[in-house]
Amino acid sequence: MANATPDHKPAPIAPRVAAPVSCDTTAGVSTSSGESFIGHANLMSRLTLVSRVFGLLRDKACSYYLGVGTDWSAFWMGFQFPNLFRRIFGEGALNAVFLPVYKRVARDHGQPTADLLARVVATLLVMMFAGIILVGDAVLVPAIFSPYTLPANRLAAVMIALMLPYSLLICLTAFLATVASAHERFVAQSLAPVIVNILMILGAGLPVWLFTGAYPIAQRVFWVAGAVLLAGILQVMLMAVSLRRTGVRIGASWNWQAPGLRDVLRPMLPMIIGFSAVQLNTFMDSQIAWWLSPDGHGGKMVFLFLGQHVHVPMLAGALGKLSVAQRIYLLPVGVFGVATATAVFPKMSAAVSTGDTAELKGLLQRALRKSLFISVPTTIGMILIAPLLITAIYFGGRVTALDVARAVWAARWFCAGIWAFELQMILLRVFYALRDVRTPMRVAVAMVALNLTLNLSLVWFMQEGGLAASTSLAAISQCGILLFILRRRLGKLGLSSLRPLLGKALLCGGIMLLAAGSVDKGLCALPWLSPQHRLLGALVRLPATVLVALLTYGLSARVLAIEELRHAPVLRWLAGRSGT
Repeated sequence: MANATPDHKPAPIAPRVAAPVSCDTTAGVSTSSGESFIGHANLMSRLTLVSRVFGLLRDKACSYYLGVGTDWSAFWMGFQFPNLFRRIFGEGALNAVFLPVYKRVARDHGQPTADLLARVVATLLVMMFAGIILVGDAVLVPAIFSPYTLPANRLAAVMIALMLPYSLLICLTAFLATVASAHERFVAQSLAPVIVNILMILGAGLPVWLFTGAYPIAQRVFWVAGAVLLAGILQVMLMAVSLRRTGVRIGASWNWQAPGLRDVLRPMLPMIIGFSAVQLNTFMDSQIAWWLSPDGHGGKMVFLFLGQHVHVPMLAGALGKLSVAQRIYLLPVGVFGVATATAVFPKMSAAVSTGDTAELKGLLQRALRKSLFISVPTTIGMILIAPLLITAIYFGGRVTALDVARAVWAARWFCAGIWAFELQMILLRVFYALRDVRTPMRVAVAMVALNLTLNLSLVWFMQEGGLAASTSLAAISQCGILLFILRRRLGKLGLSSLRPLLGKALLCGGIMLLAAGSVDKGLCALPWLSPQHRLLGALVRLPATVLVALLTYGLSARVLAIEELRHAPVLRWLAGRSGT
């Protein structure tokens, strides 16, 4: 299978005669396919929103009982590894490469053969992560027991070692969710994160409830780590039960000659790299936040590098503040961006398999329109409400006003790139539907290099905000490059039709910002909602501001007759029966 590169314009997609697949048949009518994936995307958005609510409750409990200082930063060092693997393998590369092959094998060889392929890939996934766990622990254990390891670094190493098994469990859960999505079952995979959120809440609160907080935070984080591991087991069980209801049973299989296996394995490495740009950038942000703050140097503000004394640019707990900021911008990206990209990808793959370039372009246009209509006001709104949201979720207990201010500074720079984070997910799916894995890989490598360069430049005068701004700028650059390459490969994409929508969305977003900002400023002027009553003020001002923002944007979109309002989550009721 040849892979197209931006240097050579490939031939048009060759049509392919094949029997239709029941759950992904495209009749060549763009509107029908668009309506189908939008319905699935909205369902996933609603279910993901439920899990995100529990995620916010989790963050509130963890920050209240454990704070966002050095000990929580050490926990986050460990927790980010399974999240990194999940986004790259489970929800990224493996999803993109396996799903079209699985559906093709089901069409050409029958569903039992496709299920055999799923079992073989699941077996390989377990074997690979078992090796990663063994190698990782072999590296970490000597550092953990070394007398020269600083206490905070030792705690971080222990957290990484404990969390590595969860990498296997969460990636297996994500893989099973990919199989389930091929059968158009989205409920279990969207609700699986609720399990880990609930157990982490219990892990953070139980030591205080049972032992009246007698144990230090450095010991309490072990309860949370144990809760995460238990949640991973339960998540795998949930997805297995969901698949059984479709007649699919996942178990071990050693049939290395299974049809389609080579088509899954061959593009895996370049696809992993292609999907890893944002994830690796976020990972580098975390590493820099740890090692360029006192946390990585025994609490000292100065460390020795190449014989020179270097003053760290950030204060203690930088990674904890950065993790808070990441949670804020990932909230809408997870609810809307991932849902849209996941739902449209099977349709794009089906269009490519039948050689329907027009259908592929139509799906891309509808996906981008849906994404822009939601992501433009979300970007503006999240920048506005970031202080209220972070205060409402995190302030109190061990989290101070200074902690909140540092997290808000980083969150606003992350939020500035929300629209780009969502668009790049869709654009990557187009390349993978076209079975081009090399182009995204090359772009991803360039973006990781760009992000690292910006990180090491901006962090010295923007602190955590510099790390966040670097990630957003890299995502924006990635979108521009991917669109340019797609335009050269497929010809005109019809993106000029997005200009009126983008202009209207920006206008509606500006009106929304003016109205919601005025309401928030007015409420802030009330004595009992003033900054000295910070938490109470945020709890009252946040829902009022969000409600005004939603109503203003929705009504403005109705006045301007924006078509996407009819299908927008939360807002579509404002379209009315005879609306847009």
